[in-house]
Amino acid sequence: MASKVASSVESVIGTLKTSHFVRNVAMVGGGIAAAQAIAIAFMPFLTRLYGPEAFGVAAAFAAIINIITPLSTMGYANAIVMPDSDDDAVAVARLSILCGLCMVPLSLITVHLGKPWLASWTGMEKASYMLYLIPLSLFISAFLSVANESAIRANLFKAKARAYVESTAVTNISKLVGGVLAPSGLLLITLTLAGQATNFMMQMLRVPRTGVLKPSNWFGFEGIRAAAVSQRDFSIYRMPQSILNAASVGLPVILLASLFGTSFAGQYSLSVLVLGAPSMLLGQAVGEVFYPKITRAITAQSPDAAGLLTKVTLGLLAIGVVPFGIIFFWGDFIFSLIFGAEWELAGIYSQWVSVWFLGTLVSGASTAALPALRLQRFLLIREIVAVGSRVGVLYIGFSIFQSDIIAIVLFSIVGVLLSLSIVYVAFRRLLVSSKEWQLDNINRQTDN
Repeated sequence: MASKVASSVESVIGTLKTSHFVRNVAMVGGGIAAAQAIAIAFMPFLTRLYGPEAFGVAAAFAAIINIITPLSTMGYANAIVMPDSDDDAVAVARLSILCGLCMVPLSLITVHLGKPWLASWTGMEKASYMLYLIPLSLFISAFLSVANESAIRANLFKAKARAYVESTAVTNISKLVGGVLAPSGLLLITLTLAGQATNFMMQMLRVPRTGVLKPSNWFGFEGIRAAAVSQRDFSIYRMPQSILNAASVGLPVILLASLFGTSFAGQYSLSVLVLGAPSMLLGQAVGEVFYPKITRAITAQSPDAAGLLTKVTLGLLAIGVVPFGIIFFWGDFIFSLIFGAEWELAGIYSQWVSVWFLGTLVSGASTAALPALRLQRFLLIREIVAVGSRVGVLYIGFSIFQSDIIAIVLFSIVGVLLSLSIVYVAFRRLLVSSKEWQLDNINRQTDN
């Protein structure tokens, strides 16, 4: 019996060693892990230099940017991996950049006309001039998104990971030096944007500049009409879905900043930033490698698609339970110990935010499968429901109970339920599709 178990374990290990999927996940995950490790290592110093208010201003700005970033490419950048031919992929990249160049002047006009309202809404009345950095952020995001998706399409995970690690190190060193000299929310925002630009440049220096990875091919009008039509689901469904998702996720930051002050928003942003490290590490690493793999499996009507999705989902659950469970039970103590006594409230927030992030992590594989399953419409509907339900629970917490902690607890519970809905719908559609594929194969064999 023991020999059989040992043989099975050796077989599994051997499969993992030779699996391109596992190696790619490890490569992306290793890069993201290194980058997140760098960010977390610097955080205890940065929290003592900048304080909750500076972090709150930066978090409020980031919430706005996250909401409008999908507009930078109108969602088309995510479609670069979809076309079979490189020429079609180049056309999608060209369309994405064109959308970004159009959005920059429009965002500048919007910021200029709506600055008082935006500043009041986000609690940035004292630093409303920072809002003029929004057009610059959209410009950088457009190019970085196209570069990232192009690298994913070409399976250049190593180059992408190295660029991310190096830009993260440069950004955090700059924040540390700046915090010693002149700490402020503006500095945090500016250095974050500079870090994104550095990420883009370092990545482009490491990839072969051919096909969709050649920046000169990103400009022009050839093929953009056909690309806009063929990949319209990403603009019609994925882009609004991404905006709604960012809006619902960023609501606590915006409401905490406007109702309680930027220091409360800073506390919450730290909890999300720290817990987002393991979630981003696993979710993004698996997602970037799993997305093209599950897309090909579903497109080819492979009978292994359902099993692949099941294995990845269960694996994410098994891995995520440990770190998030520790935070759930001892988050307040851990945050106070590592980041300083003034960040205890962030630890209390983190205890409940950890539950939400675990759900998000587990649903990552299902989310990656939705485009190939033609469930973009579901994502849009789901995000509409998410915004409504999250606004509702935040209103209950902030207005009825007048408690920031109760609001975050309810918000996190809703997040878990929304993540479970994605898992349920993806598995249900894939199982139904698998049965249809089997019947089609049987009918073809019968006809032959």
